[in-house]
Amino acid sequence: MANVQHNALTDPNLHEPKGVAAATAGKCYVSNGAGSGTWKYIPTGWGYYKDNSSAQTIGSTAVKLSIDGAGSTTSTVYLPYEIRGTGNLWNTTTDKITPINIGDAYDVRLDLPVTGKSGTPAIVTLELDIGGGGTPTIVVVELDTPTSKTPPYNISIAFPIFCLTTFNTNGGQIFMHTDTGSIDVTAPGIFIGLNTSGTF
Repeated sequence: MANVQHNALTDPNLHEPKGVAAATAGKCYVSNGAGSGTWKYIPTGWGYYKDNSSAQTIGSTAVKLSIDGAGSTTSTVYLPYEIRGTGNLWNTTTDKITPINIGDAYDVRLDLPVTGKSGTPAIVTLELDIGGGGTPTIVVVELDTPTSKTPPYNISIAFPIFCLTTFNTNGGQIFMHTDTGSIDVTAPGIFIGLNTSGTF
């Protein structure tokens, strides 16, 4: 057999990367800078969850937003490979963002179809809470959005978040309240996209 240097080989004579036989779908090889490496999940993917229940009234006292994921536009086909087919980024039972790993970073967009109004609310406030209780205790994101238009209309609120220990343990709940009066929200939706992983 001819003595051919490995770096001179071309397809179809090249072999698969080391460890590929045991690597699960969606992983890529990441070098460690010391002549070796490990197979890790590609840190991208997204899910969209749409509610399919009756209107939720948001008044001046904070209430937790519910999204049951039963709406026809819910999509979990493109979730991150690490949880695809086994988990979700939104828990439709507890109404929580469920991050995968400590160190992850996510993009979130909340879609709020406003279908009714009582009184004269001018502002609706969103609070992302990671305390895990029935009321906001550890608010890591707080956003005010005008709500003076005449229903029906849509509000979309987008923000980035990162995950450390408390968020990873408790998940993230979305509480909302108005400055005065109330609004009715019907069939809200939430987009959650993983843009980097704490394990990568």
